[in-house]
Amino acid sequence: MAELVQEAVNAMEEHTGTVKGYRRAHPRGLVFHATFTPTPEARALTTAEHFQGPPVHTLVRFSNASGSPYAPDHQEGRQGAVLGLAVRFDLASGKHATWAAATIPAFIARNPKEFLQITRAQRAGGSPNPLRMAWYILTHLHTLTGIKGIVGNKPTPSFAHCQYNSVHAYHLVDAQGQRRAFRYRWEPSAGVATLPPAEARQRPAQYLLDEIRERVTRERVSWNLVFQLANPGDATHDATRPWPENRQKVAAGQLTLDTLYEDQRESELFVFDPTGVVPGIELSDDPILHFRSKVYSESFNRRSHETKPEPKPADMRQ
Repeated sequence: MAELVQEAVNAMEEHTGTVKGYRRAHPRGLVFHATFTPTPEARALTTAEHFQGPPVHTLVRFSNASGSPYAPDHQEGRQGAVLGLAVRFDLASGKHATWAAATIPAFIARNPKEFLQITRAQRAGGSPNPLRMAWYILTHLHTLTGIKGIVGNKPTPSFAHCQYNSVHAYHLVDAQGQRRAFRYRWEPSAGVATLPPAEARQRPAQYLLDEIRERVTRERVSWNLVFQLANPGDATHDATRPWPENRQKVAAGQLTLDTLYEDQRESELFVFDPTGVVPGIELSDDPILHFRSKVYSESFNRRSHETKPEPKPADMRQ
Protein backbone atom coordinates (compact mmCIF):
# COMPACT_ATOMS: atom_id res chain seq x y z
CA MET A 1 0.00 0.00 0.00
CA ALA A 2 2.81 2.44 0.85
CA GLU A 3 4.26 2.10 -2.65
CA LEU A 4 0.84 2.67 -4.22
CA VAL A 5 0.37 5.84 -2.15
CA GLN A 6 3.69 7.19 -3.44
CA GLU A 7 2.71 6.33 -7.01
CA ALA A 8 -0.66 8.05 -6.60
CA VAL A 9 0.77 11.28 -5.21
CA ASN A 10 3.48 11.27 -7.88
CA ALA A 11 0.78 10.86 -10.54
CA MET A 12 -1.23 13.73 -9.05
CA GLU A 13 1.84 15.94 -9.21
CA GLU A 14 2.49 14.97 -12.82
CA HIS A 15 -1.05 15.07 -14.19
CA THR A 16 -3.29 17.41 -12.16
CA GLY A 17 -1.42 20.71 -12.06
CA THR A 18 -0.32 20.61 -8.44
CA VAL A 19 2.02 23.33 -7.15
CA LYS A 20 4.72 22.69 -4.56
CA GLY A 21 3.79 24.00 -1.12
CA TYR A 22 0.06 23.44 -1.72
CA ARG A 23 -2.26 20.53 -1.00
CA ARG A 24 -2.16 17.94 -3.80
CA ALA A 25 -5.94 18.11 -4.06
CA HIS A 26 -8.34 20.91 -3.14
CA PRO A 27 -5.42 23.40 -2.84
CA ARG A 28 -7.42 26.60 -3.24
CA GLY A 29 -9.57 27.02 -0.15
CA LEU A 30 -10.85 29.21 2.65
CA VAL A 31 -11.55 28.27 6.29
CA PHE A 32 -14.36 29.61 8.52
CA HIS A 33 -15.40 29.23 12.10
CA ALA A 34 -18.81 27.56 12.29
CA THR A 35 -21.27 26.02 14.72
CA PHE A 36 -22.76 22.55 14.38
CA THR A 37 -25.99 21.77 16.23
CA PRO A 38 -27.08 18.10 16.23
CA THR A 39 -30.64 16.81 16.32
CA PRO A 40 -32.18 14.42 18.87
CA GLU A 41 -32.75 11.98 15.98
CA ALA A 42 -29.00 11.76 15.42
CA ARG A 43 -28.32 11.17 19.11
CA ALA A 44 -30.54 8.10 18.98
CA LEU A 45 -28.42 6.61 16.19
CA THR A 46 -24.89 7.23 17.44
CA THR A 47 -22.92 7.76 20.62
CA ALA A 48 -20.41 10.00 18.78
CA GLU A 49 -19.58 12.97 20.96
CA HIS A 50 -20.57 15.70 18.50
CA PHE A 51 -24.11 14.30 18.19
CA GLN A 52 -24.98 14.26 21.89
CA GLY A 53 -26.76 17.61 22.20
CA PRO A 54 -24.74 20.79 22.79
CA PRO A 55 -23.65 22.89 19.80
CA VAL A 56 -20.10 22.14 18.67
CA HIS A 57 -17.49 24.60 17.41
CA THR A 58 -16.47 23.56 13.92
CA LEU A 59 -13.95 24.64 11.31
CA VAL A 60 -15.22 24.54 7.73
CA ARG A 61 -13.02 24.64 4.64
CA PHE A 62 -14.46 25.41 1.19
CA SER A 63 -12.35 24.50 -1.81
CA ASN A 64 -12.03 24.02 -5.53
CA ALA A 65 -11.22 20.33 -5.97
CA SER A 66 -8.79 20.74 -8.86
CA GLY A 67 -5.15 19.85 -8.29
CA SER A 68 -4.07 23.39 -9.18
CA PRO A 69 -4.60 26.40 -6.88
CA TYR A 70 -5.01 28.49 -10.04
CA ALA A 71 -7.81 26.40 -11.56
CA PRO A 72 -10.98 28.32 -12.55
CA ASP A 73 -14.35 27.93 -10.86
CA HIS A 74 -16.05 27.49 -14.23
CA GLN A 75 -15.16 26.65 -17.82
CA GLU A 76 -16.48 29.43 -20.05
CA GLY A 77 -19.74 29.43 -18.12
CA ARG A 78 -20.68 25.92 -19.20
CA GLN A 79 -19.15 23.59 -16.62
CA GLY A 80 -18.60 24.30 -12.96
CA ALA A 81 -15.71 23.01 -10.90
CA VAL A 82 -16.15 20.21 -8.40
CA LEU A 83 -16.24 21.89 -5.00
CA GLY A 84 -15.49 20.63 -1.52
CA LEU A 85 -16.76 21.21 2.01
CA ALA A 86 -14.55 19.78 4.76
CA VAL A 87 -15.29 20.02 8.47
CA ARG A 88 -13.40 19.64 11.73
CA PHE A 89 -15.62 19.20 14.78
CA ASP A 90 -13.80 20.47 17.91
CA LEU A 91 -15.03 18.20 20.67
CA ALA A 92 -15.34 18.98 24.37
CA SER A 93 -13.05 16.03 25.14
CA GLY A 94 -10.25 17.77 23.26
CA LYS A 95 -10.49 15.39 20.31
CA HIS A 96 -11.36 16.29 16.73
CA ALA A 97 -13.59 14.56 14.20
CA THR A 98 -13.00 15.33 10.52
CA TRP A 99 -14.98 14.73 7.35
CA ALA A 100 -14.70 15.78 3.72
CA ALA A 101 -17.51 15.96 1.17
CA ALA A 102 -17.82 17.13 -2.44
CA THR A 103 -20.36 18.20 -5.05
CA ILE A 104 -20.35 14.86 -6.87
CA PRO A 105 -22.83 12.00 -6.37
CA ALA A 106 -20.18 9.27 -6.50
CA PHE A 107 -16.44 8.80 -6.79
CA ILE A 108 -14.60 7.98 -10.02
CA ALA A 109 -12.67 4.94 -8.76
CA ARG A 110 -13.57 2.08 -6.47
CA ASN A 111 -10.02 1.10 -5.47
CA PRO A 112 -6.53 2.65 -5.38
CA LYS A 113 -5.40 1.07 -8.67
CA GLU A 114 -8.36 2.61 -10.50
CA PHE A 115 -7.57 5.99 -8.94
CA LEU A 116 -4.03 5.72 -10.27
CA GLN A 117 -5.33 4.83 -13.74
CA ILE A 118 -7.76 7.71 -14.02
CA THR A 119 -5.21 10.17 -12.67
CA ARG A 120 -2.78 9.08 -15.37
CA ALA A 121 -5.54 9.49 -17.95
CA GLN A 122 -5.09 13.26 -17.66
CA ARG A 123 -2.60 15.50 -19.39
CA ALA A 124 -0.13 17.54 -17.37
CA GLY A 125 -2.16 20.38 -15.92
CA GLY A 126 -5.35 18.43 -15.30
CA SER A 127 -7.20 18.30 -18.63
CA PRO A 128 -8.32 14.84 -19.78
CA ASN A 129 -6.36 12.91 -22.37
CA PRO A 130 -9.31 11.97 -24.65
CA LEU A 131 -8.03 8.57 -25.73
CA ARG A 132 -6.86 7.49 -22.29
CA MET A 133 -10.04 8.76 -20.64
CA ALA A 134 -12.26 7.04 -23.20
CA TRP A 135 -10.42 3.77 -22.65
CA TYR A 136 -10.72 4.11 -18.88
CA ILE A 137 -14.46 4.68 -19.11
CA LEU A 138 -15.03 1.81 -21.55
CA THR A 139 -13.16 -0.58 -19.28
CA HIS A 140 -14.64 0.82 -16.05
CA LEU A 141 -18.32 1.44 -16.80
CA HIS A 142 -19.14 1.40 -13.08
CA THR A 143 -17.45 4.83 -12.81
CA LEU A 144 -19.94 6.52 -15.17
CA THR A 145 -22.05 8.00 -12.36
CA GLY A 146 -19.06 9.81 -10.88
CA ILE A 147 -17.73 10.94 -14.24
CA LYS A 148 -21.14 12.23 -15.32
CA GLY A 149 -21.33 14.08 -12.02
CA ILE A 150 -18.08 15.88 -12.80
CA VAL A 151 -18.93 16.67 -16.43
CA GLY A 152 -22.49 17.70 -15.54
CA ASN A 153 -21.49 20.03 -12.72
CA LYS A 154 -23.01 23.44 -13.48
CA PRO A 155 -21.52 26.75 -12.35
CA THR A 156 -23.00 27.87 -9.04
CA PRO A 157 -23.57 31.38 -7.67
CA SER A 158 -22.11 30.36 -4.30
CA PHE A 159 -20.74 27.60 -2.12
CA ALA A 160 -23.90 28.36 -0.10
CA HIS A 161 -26.05 26.94 -2.91
CA CYS A 162 -24.30 23.56 -3.23
CA GLN A 163 -25.02 20.12 -1.82
CA TYR A 164 -21.95 18.21 -0.63
CA ASN A 165 -21.95 14.41 -0.51
CA SER A 166 -19.81 12.06 1.57
CA VAL A 167 -19.48 9.56 -1.33
CA HIS A 168 -18.14 6.99 1.16
CA ALA A 169 -20.16 4.86 3.56
CA TYR A 170 -19.65 4.78 7.33
CA HIS A 171 -21.36 3.02 10.24
CA LEU A 172 -23.34 4.61 13.05
CA VAL A 173 -23.09 2.82 16.42
CA ASP A 174 -25.80 3.48 19.03
CA ALA A 175 -25.81 3.09 22.81
CA GLN A 176 -26.83 -0.58 22.49
CA GLY A 177 -23.95 -1.31 20.13
CA GLN A 178 -26.18 -1.66 17.09
CA ARG A 179 -24.52 -0.67 13.80
CA ARG A 180 -26.19 0.94 10.80
CA ALA A 181 -24.44 1.81 7.54
CA PHE A 182 -24.95 5.35 6.30
CA ARG A 183 -23.77 8.03 3.95
CA TYR A 184 -24.22 11.73 4.61
CA ARG A 185 -24.85 14.93 2.74
CA TRP A 186 -24.87 18.64 3.53
CA GLU A 187 -28.00 20.18 2.03
CA PRO A 188 -27.91 24.00 1.67
CA SER A 189 -30.57 25.90 3.61
CA ALA A 190 -30.59 28.44 0.77
CA GLY A 191 -31.41 25.70 -1.74
CA VAL A 192 -29.36 24.28 -4.60
CA ALA A 193 -28.89 26.81 -7.41
CA THR A 194 -26.89 27.08 -10.64
CA LEU A 195 -25.99 29.93 -12.97
CA PRO A 196 -27.16 30.19 -16.58
CA PRO A 197 -24.14 30.06 -18.94
CA ALA A 198 -24.48 33.71 -19.97
CA GLU A 199 -24.48 34.85 -16.35
CA ALA A 200 -21.65 32.51 -15.38
CA ARG A 201 -19.47 33.92 -18.15
CA GLN A 202 -19.75 37.33 -16.50
CA ARG A 203 -18.09 35.99 -13.36
CA PRO A 204 -14.29 36.05 -12.89
CA ALA A 205 -12.42 32.80 -13.40
CA GLN A 206 -12.10 32.49 -9.62
CA TYR A 207 -14.99 34.08 -7.74
CA LEU A 208 -16.46 31.61 -5.31
CA LEU A 209 -14.17 32.13 -2.32
CA ASP A 210 -14.57 35.89 -2.49
CA GLU A 211 -18.34 35.44 -2.78
CA ILE A 212 -18.68 33.25 0.31
CA ARG A 213 -16.36 35.52 2.28
CA GLU A 214 -18.61 38.49 1.53
CA ARG A 215 -21.88 36.58 1.96
CA VAL A 216 -21.06 35.53 5.52
CA THR A 217 -20.71 39.18 6.54
CA ARG A 218 -24.31 39.98 5.55
CA GLU A 219 -26.49 36.90 6.03
CA ARG A 220 -26.86 33.58 7.79
CA VAL A 221 -25.30 30.73 5.78
CA SER A 222 -26.06 27.15 6.77
CA TRP A 223 -26.45 23.54 5.67
CA ASN A 224 -28.54 20.70 7.03
CA LEU A 225 -26.75 17.42 7.68
CA VAL A 226 -28.73 14.43 6.42
CA PHE A 227 -27.91 10.77 7.06
CA GLN A 228 -28.92 8.35 4.32
CA LEU A 229 -29.37 4.95 5.97
CA ALA A 230 -28.55 1.77 4.07
CA ASN A 231 -30.94 -1.09 3.48
CA PRO A 232 -29.70 -4.65 4.06
CA GLY A 233 -27.51 -5.62 1.12
CA ASP A 234 -26.51 -2.06 0.13
CA ALA A 235 -22.82 -2.08 -0.75
CA THR A 236 -20.54 -0.16 1.59
CA HIS A 237 -17.26 -0.93 -0.19
CA ASP A 238 -17.85 0.84 -3.51
CA ALA A 239 -17.73 4.65 -3.67
CA THR A 240 -18.73 4.59 -7.35
CA ARG A 241 -22.23 3.26 -6.51
CA PRO A 242 -24.67 5.66 -4.81
CA TRP A 243 -27.57 4.12 -2.95
CA PRO A 244 -31.09 4.65 -4.29
CA GLU A 245 -32.75 7.89 -3.23
CA ASN A 246 -35.62 6.00 -1.60
CA ARG A 247 -33.40 4.96 1.30
CA GLN A 248 -34.42 6.31 4.72
CA LYS A 249 -33.05 9.77 5.50
CA VAL A 250 -32.59 11.30 8.95
CA ALA A 251 -32.08 14.97 9.74
CA ALA A 252 -28.87 14.92 11.80
CA GLY A 253 -28.01 18.56 12.46
CA GLN A 254 -27.30 22.01 11.11
CA LEU A 255 -23.99 23.67 10.26
CA THR A 256 -23.92 27.48 10.40
CA LEU A 257 -21.00 29.67 9.37
CA ASP A 258 -19.85 32.27 11.89
CA THR A 259 -16.72 34.19 10.88
CA LEU A 260 -13.66 33.89 8.69
CA TYR A 261 -10.77 32.01 10.33
CA GLU A 262 -8.19 34.53 11.49
CA ASP A 263 -5.06 33.08 9.87
CA GLN A 264 -5.58 31.37 6.51
CA ARG A 265 -1.92 30.42 6.22
CA GLU A 266 -2.10 28.66 9.59
CA SER A 267 -5.26 26.87 8.44
CA GLU A 268 -3.20 25.15 5.74
CA LEU A 269 -1.75 23.02 8.54
CA PHE A 270 -5.17 21.41 9.07
CA VAL A 271 -5.75 18.01 7.47
CA PHE A 272 -9.43 17.23 6.90
CA ASP A 273 -9.02 13.47 6.81
CA PRO A 274 -12.31 11.72 5.90
CA THR A 275 -11.34 8.85 8.21
CA GLY A 276 -11.13 11.12 11.26
CA VAL A 277 -13.98 9.51 13.21
CA VAL A 278 -14.50 9.05 16.96
CA PRO A 279 -16.31 6.26 18.87
CA GLY A 280 -19.92 6.07 17.76
CA ILE A 281 -18.99 6.28 14.07
CA GLU A 282 -16.94 3.60 12.33
CA LEU A 283 -15.29 3.39 8.94
CA SER A 284 -16.71 1.12 6.27
CA ASP A 285 -14.77 -1.40 4.18
CA ASP A 286 -14.43 1.10 1.30
CA PRO A 287 -10.79 0.80 0.10
CA ILE A 288 -10.79 4.30 -1.40
CA LEU A 289 -11.80 5.80 1.96
CA HIS A 290 -8.81 4.22 3.69
CA PHE A 291 -6.52 5.06 0.76
CA ARG A 292 -7.54 8.72 0.84
CA SER A 293 -6.33 9.00 4.42
CA LYS A 294 -2.86 7.79 3.45
CA VAL A 295 -2.75 10.08 0.40
CA TYR A 296 -3.75 13.08 2.54
CA SER A 297 -0.97 12.22 4.98
CA GLU A 298 1.62 11.98 2.20
CA SER A 299 0.37 15.24 0.68
CA PHE A 300 0.84 16.97 4.05
CA ASN A 301 4.28 15.46 4.49
CA ARG A 302 5.45 16.72 1.10
CA ARG A 303 4.03 20.22 1.28
CA SER A 304 5.29 20.75 4.83
CA HIS A 305 8.84 20.37 3.47
CA GLU A 306 8.29 22.74 0.54
CA THR A 307 8.30 26.50 0.18
CA LYS A 308 4.87 27.73 -0.78
CA PRO A 309 5.09 30.35 -3.55
CA GLU A 310 3.53 33.74 -3.14
CA PRO A 311 0.00 33.74 -4.56
CA LYS A 312 -0.71 35.16 -7.97
CA PRO A 313 -2.46 38.57 -8.03
CA ALA A 314 -5.94 37.04 -8.40
CA ASP A 315 -5.18 34.85 -5.41
CA MET A 316 -3.70 37.48 -3.09
CA ARG A 317 -6.51 37.40 -0.55
CA GLN A 318 -6.49 33.61 -0.04
